[in-house]
Amino acid sequence: MYLYKVFLWLYPLIARFISPFNEKARQWVIGQNEVWDQINELAPSIQQPIIWIHCASYGEFEQGLPIIEKLKREYPQHQIWMTFFSPSGYIHRKNDPAVEFTTYLPFDSAKNANQFLNIIKPKIIVFIKYEFWYYYLQEAKQQKIPTLLASAIFRPTQIFFQFYGGFYKKMLSLFTGILVQDKSSYDLIKNTLPTINIEITGDTRFDRVVSTAKTVTKFEWMHKLSPNKIVIAGSTWEADHAILAKATPSFNKINWIIVPHHVDSNSINQCKVHFPNAITLTELEHSHQHFTSPTIIIIDQIGILRNLYQYAFISYVGGGFGKEGVHNVLEPAAFGKPVIWGENDEKYIEAVGLRKTVGGFKIKSANELIVLVQSMISNDQKYEEACSQARKYIIQHAGATHKTIQFIKDHQLLT
Repeated sequence: MYLYKVFLWLYPLIARFISPFNEKARQWVIGQNEVWDQINELAPSIQQPIIWIHCASYGEFEQGLPIIEKLKREYPQHQIWMTFFSPSGYIHRKNDPAVEFTTYLPFDSAKNANQFLNIIKPKIIVFIKYEFWYYYLQEAKQQKIPTLLASAIFRPTQIFFQFYGGFYKKMLSLFTGILVQDKSSYDLIKNTLPTINIEITGDTRFDRVVSTAKTVTKFEWMHKLSPNKIVIAGSTWEADHAILAKATPSFNKINWIIVPHHVDSNSINQCKVHFPNAITLTELEHSHQHFTSPTIIIIDQIGILRNLYQYAFISYVGGGFGKEGVHNVLEPAAFGKPVIWGENDEKYIEAVGLRKTVGGFKIKSANELIVLVQSMISNDQKYEEACSQARKYIIQHAGATHKTIQFIKDHQLLT
């Protein structure tokens, strides 16, 4: 527990120290300073029993959203209280209509956990994927509130499985149930947590992308592009831009749409350095120009990537050439289109799985990207097979949301 207490002491200090220079840290500090006022302001509006859902950030919210929507259908007499740890989740989803209440999570402590649970009085707590907060779990255990870890994934390198990870393993034992994405995760924790209900339910992100693909938003500005094939590069970083910049000159009959992972002005300007002839989406929307030849568009707006993928002939997903690791390959695959990404994908079972079905492809260089895209253009059979396998992979792995809700029903966690 010593390491955990050191973390709880250091994290706020570091966040405050770097907040003048780091926007994310600044937002977190502001959020923690205001969180109790916000909670106390919202609490009187509670009209029904609360289901508390906690997500670390934006990505975990996307993972948890199918569960939230299903809970609201199955248990309409309850309200949802959503908490985030990261500003990237809270800022972009604080007004989401799927939930009644959204706040930051007060930083973990015995006092905060007791106070928060006594205010909102949840009937069940669902943590999504990666969140483990000792004092909240301990307080929930003492108050006999069921706690569920959903869409979890474990790897042997995590702290739970190290010789010094006993306390963190104990933290896992505080959950009422743990729902994991795959058998390897199940095997890792089943023997170490024999008294905890553990089941393999899969990854709810598959359900999320299936839903998104069925209810897409159309974009009128797409009609301003030339009628050539489109490659959409989403969630890209500097290393991805360097690869893409080397590849794009090899194709004079393709529109490229690049969606940087960060769309602040500094990030967009850095992206423009690699693509000096590109225009931003904002510029395109304010222009009356209709292109007759292919061009490069840099998206400088948030929240549209998942719907953009519907227009792709091929999609490229960023992150695979950096320490971040490849981002969400499921969103483009849900539209039944081939997906390409960089070499750092070993930690992401969905990317590895998609690659094994030949619906997705890992590359190591710009030259490999050029060869792969050219082969997809020239070989219809290879392209159609990749499309089919991508679509099939998504469909075969959907259903985690149903299994999650069924677990709650079977174990009578929410009555």
